[in-house]
Amino acid sequence: MSIKSKIKKVFNEEFDGTYIVAEIGINHNGSLDTALKLIYKSYEAGVDAVKFQKRNLEKIYTKDILDDPNSAEWNFEYLIPLLKEVELSKSDYRKIKKICKELNLDLIITPMDEDSVEFVGKLGIDAFKIASADMTSLSLIKKCSEYNLPIIISTGMWSEDDIEKCTEYYKKNNIKYALLLANSTYPSPYEDLGLYFINKLKKLSNIVGYSGHERDVFIPIAAVTLGAKIIEKHITLNRSQRGPDHKASLTAKQWKTMVRNIRLLEKSLMDKKQVNQAETLNKEVFAKSAVAEVDFNKGHIFLENDVYFKSPGKGIFEHEIPEFVGKELKRDITSNEYISKEDFKIETLIKDWKNFDFSKKWGVKCRFHDYDLYKNLKTPVIEFHCSQTDLDIDFREINNDSELIIHAPEIVDREVVDICSTDQRLVQKSIDILQKSIDKTIEISKYWPLAKPKMVVHLGGMKLDLLETTKYGMEELSTHQEMISVAIHNFKKLDFSHNDIDILPENLPPRPWYLGGEWYQYAYGPYDDMIRFCKEFDLKMTFDLSHAQLWCNMNNSSLEDYTKNIMPYVAHLHISDAVGLNGEGVQIFEGDVDFEKVFYMLKNYSYSWVTEIWSGHLHEGCGTHKALCDLENYYNKLI
Repeated sequence: MSIKSKIKKVFNEEFDGTYIVAEIGINHNGSLDTALKLIYKSYEAGVDAVKFQKRNLEKIYTKDILDDPNSAEWNFEYLIPLLKEVELSKSDYRKIKKICKELNLDLIITPMDEDSVEFVGKLGIDAFKIASADMTSLSLIKKCSEYNLPIIISTGMWSEDDIEKCTEYYKKNNIKYALLLANSTYPSPYEDLGLYFINKLKKLSNIVGYSGHERDVFIPIAAVTLGAKIIEKHITLNRSQRGPDHKASLTAKQWKTMVRNIRLLEKSLMDKKQVNQAETLNKEVFAKSAVAEVDFNKGHIFLENDVYFKSPGKGIFEHEIPEFVGKELKRDITSNEYISKEDFKIETLIKDWKNFDFSKKWGVKCRFHDYDLYKNLKTPVIEFHCSQTDLDIDFREINNDSELIIHAPEIVDREVVDICSTDQRLVQKSIDILQKSIDKTIEISKYWPLAKPKMVVHLGGMKLDLLETTKYGMEELSTHQEMISVAIHNFKKLDFSHNDIDILPENLPPRPWYLGGEWYQYAYGPYDDMIRFCKEFDLKMTFDLSHAQLWCNMNNSSLEDYTKNIMPYVAHLHISDAVGLNGEGVQIFEGDVDFEKVFYMLKNYSYSWVTEIWSGHLHEGCGTHKALCDLENYYNKLI
């Protein structure tokens, strides 16, 4: 057994997730080339192990049956000649072991007799698998246990009483075993599977799993929800081939689907309720919260009948009201205004924010409608995040203190802006809204003379549905590169001059939130996408730290490496923390970003920055204010 054996970790309860075994069995039809193809197909599907069968027919069947299969039950006439044909050589198994080691796949073999146990034990496999037919072959299992390897035992064919008797023997002889629920028909009827029996197997073994011979992919996925830690299914190149197992096997494409769905399921099997950013936003839009019945002065003692409830959910929710009855309001509230938790705290109004001291051009994000609250801060930059409707607002405010940055709309006519799309209708709408954003930015910049304006833009490349997973989330890298090429082609349709505006494409997160739900990002998340695009048009970019960290989390890479590659192209920074794969816009120091390392790497570069805390603008910008205070306390000399 190799040092990296995954099944050993399963037996030590150190393995994170479901251990998935592709049962090649005899579906190689006696061909080493086919066996190797099946190994590679299994690897591409994302399995943890592949499994084969080894038998010495002379040790298993009587001489009479081997000499004349037709002398016994009718199915022996078909089965015995086939088993003779499909047996791989010992040399073949050595090659198989070598390939598995190169691919970091566990190699599991089912020995059907004691001679085969001896061969595969010396071969150096990672675990023994005992077929259902041999669950009661106690001497065979005892022989396997001499190699001190994990033993996985299927329980098809046998009654609950038989299983209990055998497990008593296993325990008495200190055998390290796992039990798999199985039905030994090929394919198995759904009504005979008895998935809930997994719960009984848990009483007989610390590790349980499911070995499936039914059609399709959904039963093993269901077994995982019941606590199966090991999943085994057959794999074939063609279900119509001759042989007992092909018709009960999954194709390589089905295997990819099953593994992907199991991995997605694992992420959903949490024992705690977690409210994500999109839910929070939907709560603000759809839920009802407290609205003042009449005007209240600062110092008013809050009563239950002071409010009624309306959407959006920006204030206190009805179930929270008892917590605030009898408390004093800390500011004046006008009739029909939402009352929030912050109204019972002494908060810092935007107009009273301190003068922050940073070494680079810093600023705030706002909307046209709340610009009056922020303009007196006289920050070096102000970034306006625009909606489609905002582009029609006649905004002609004069500002001689701040540089102008416009964030172009991400949504147009309830669709996500996407110039990577092959849908020409959507591309044209996206080009139109981006052109309108460019024109709007240049128009407003006439009243902001301090510097050439900048415009942050999302290029697209997202899909609502999950595609086949690779580094870039696509079935083939060429598809991803085509998406980048399409965006480059479409971007050339925009009419602008570098003398009038700097357009700054932004790196995007792997699981963005759009239109109230999670999407999948397939372009302009990896740094090489951004570099290619910026080089093509001689552009700089907006570097979103949260988005980059999420990409790194997904790909098990480092933000330091991402920053190292991207930093020559950075002109503007979005600063917030990140958690997991989709937790963007998290408050500073509440996530995974190593700010000091990134800021130090960018220290000698010239760029502007704003914080981008999720809902940080609410309640007099308290989330934004907290982030600015923390950044000043720790990094003011770096940013």
